[in-house]
Amino acid sequence: MLLDMTISNFRSVQNPQTISYEAVKDNRLSASKIVEVTEKLKVIKTLAIIGPNGAGKSTFVRALEALKAIILADAEMENPLQLLAGTAFAYSEVKGGPADMTVELVLGTDEVTGQALVGKYTLVADREKIYEESFHLFVGRSRKLMFERKLVDGNAEELNYKYRWGKMFRGEKKRLVGKVPPTHTYLAAAARKDSSTLLPVYMWFSEELMILPFGLSTTSEKMIVDQLKKNPSWKKYLIDFLWSVDITDIRDIRFQDDRLIFVHTNVMQHYASFFSNESLSLRRLTSIAVAMFESFTAKRLLVVDDFGMLLHPFALEHVVSVFEGNNSSYGSQMMAVDCNPSLLKDGVLRRDAVWFAQKNSESATEYFSLADFKYSKAKKDLTGQLYLNGSFGALPITSEFAFVDEGKKEQ
Repeated sequence: MLLDMTISNFRSVQNPQTISYEAVKDNRLSASKIVEVTEKLKVIKTLAIIGPNGAGKSTFVRALEALKAIILADAEMENPLQLLAGTAFAYSEVKGGPADMTVELVLGTDEVTGQALVGKYTLVADREKIYEESFHLFVGRSRKLMFERKLVDGNAEELNYKYRWGKMFRGEKKRLVGKVPPTHTYLAAAARKDSSTLLPVYMWFSEELMILPFGLSTTSEKMIVDQLKKNPSWKKYLIDFLWSVDITDIRDIRFQDDRLIFVHTNVMQHYASFFSNESLSLRRLTSIAVAMFESFTAKRLLVVDDFGMLLHPFALEHVVSVFEGNNSSYGSQMMAVDCNPSLLKDGVLRRDAVWFAQKNSESATEYFSLADFKYSKAKKDLTGQLYLNGSFGALPITSEFAFVDEGKKEQ
């Protein structure tokens, strides 16, 4: 499970910014919306990042996306760090320096102490080379180094790294030194050699981290078809889910090669329609539903950018309730990134699960939690309205706009 992520010098984020899934200790907040790892550590099921357009809400999604792609890149790929190109602050002449990304993952519990095992992985890199890479393991307050890799001289013609390993590290060590290029991670190289220390982290990026595509392309359709063919019972669950959001005329689902067909039924007749001909909102709901079904059968972090795109606010609330009501077996999580204040409706999310994004005076993104604001039980039903009234910030500042047709003006 993801505990938190910190990024800096990446896209619109300048100084270190953290988004955390760790639940705050507050008995007034719903216990049904968290997963209890240990008595001392509880993790949120669904987290939302809310804010105006262009505020940098999606930056955390892009960071997870980039980190996953860099770690899972084929060993033969020349330079996966090119995925970091085009960021707003990193690599610029003014700010300089590499992007810095850190994830903390809950990897289980310690058999001896019963405390949570938390792994902390850090990657510091620009689009040409890795500057630093490390992994630490935390058991309660005890911090143990597993490995550390630091660039000795970034200006040298031939780049060299200094390595350190902790006593508890299990896996390939010195035999990999010199074999890992400056553009590839040691994490991936060691995990592919079956390092028992690093394989769980590698597998989290490979198996658990699921960043949902928008669900409107032929590639998305093929992914949906593959999952439904692999899991035949999901066809009925998909129909039932669509009925639960008041789409009640779909009675059957069929396939034609890699194409999905919905069979609609009304009082007078049946008709079949290809997935690509359906409304964008139906295609979006289908994509989210099938991704959720996967998270109900295995532990996943489902990341949904533009969560409310094309969907009614009531449908968004329903998706959250369906996700949280069905994933208790595996402890899956969801990250919903959206502009829609309907997620602030009382009972949809915990206060510590709501994060706001806004730009500061330097146009850099900052994130802050709704839990940072004073909680008033009397006003808990008014959170959405308080947000729209400007009580928490993270609102668009609009101004007058006028368009002049210069061609007409000259006439």
